[in-house]
Amino acid sequence: MLQPGDERYLDGDGKPRHPIGIMLVLLFLLRGYAAWTVSLTFSDDRSKLLGFFYNNTEQFFLTLLAGVPALAVLILTFFMKPDCQPWVLSGWRKVPVMLWLGWILDGIVLLGLISSRWPEFASAKAIMVMIWCWAGWYLYNSRHWRRYQQLMVSYCSS
Repeated sequence: MLQPGDERYLDGDGKPRHPIGIMLVLLFLLRGYAAWTVSLTFSDDRSKLLGFFYNNTEQFFLTLLAGVPALAVLILTFFMKPDCQPWVLSGWRKVPVMLWLGWILDGIVLLGLISSRWPEFASAKAIMVMIWCWAGWYLYNSRHWRRYQQLMVSYCSS
C-alpha cells in the first residue's frame, strides 16, 4: 500500500526505484566478481590484475564465497515483477538476512586480508574497511532501503 511521500521511491512506471546506496553496497560485496570479470579482459596474464588486489588465490576465492549472498540478492531483484513466482517473494523476504550474512563474511575476509600483512599499512585496505563500515551503517539505518523492501514485496504481490 502506497503512503504519502512514496512517489520519490517509484519510477515513472510505478516500479520501486533501486536505492543508489544498496547498489553501492552490492557492488562492494561483489567486488571479487567485478575484479574477476575485469581480469578476463586481460589477454596476456589474467592473474595479473587479481594479484594486484589479492595476495593469494585463497583470498580471492574467499571473496567470491563471501559475495554469494549479495549475488543471490542481485539475481532476486531481476526476478521481481508483478505477479512473480512464490519462491521469488519468499526469497525477497530473506534479503536482509542474506545481505547481513554477506557483510559479516566480507568482514571476516577483510580481517584476513589485513592480518596477512600486519602491521604494514595499505591505503586501499583502509578504504575497504571504511566502505565496509559504511555498508553496515547503511544496512542498519537507511529508511530508503527499508521502504524499498516493503515496496518490492507489495509490487511483486500485485
